[in-house]
Amino acid sequence: MNLLWSRIYDVLIKTILCAENYVQAGLKKNGTHRTNCFELLGFDVLIDSDLKPWLLEVNLSPSMANDSPLDTSIKSNLICDTFTICGIKRFDRKKESMNKIKHRMKGLYGKGKKTGLGTGIQGTSLQPLYG
Repeated sequence: MNLLWSRIYDVLIKTILCAENYVQAGLKKNGTHRTNCFELLGFDVLIDSDLKPWLLEVNLSPSMANDSPLDTSIKSNLICDTFTICGIKRFDRKKESMNKIKHRMKGLYGKGKKTGLGTGIQGTSLQPLYG
């Protein structure tokens, strides 16, 4: 099985290398850098009776539709792996909301001057809203 996967990877890598010049030209034409864009490709590979892989086609816009539970599993993992490779992290709405509240509180209460214990909340740097 490792030999089969090794052969498939070999076919895929050679295919990508063949297209590298076209991709580089497209990047220059659009003025983008190679680190701020990506392309998801779909490779159709046929495996013959000798376990030799044959590239049938490369899809520039592979279908992400889910027709079966197997499709859902494969494509969900594909999307997760793609986001991981691109450096996109899971958005934690609760954590982000707390950070936003802390930032607002810091901006709201951090602007006043400390004038002594009688004007703020004891043991903190918080100042009263109304003077």
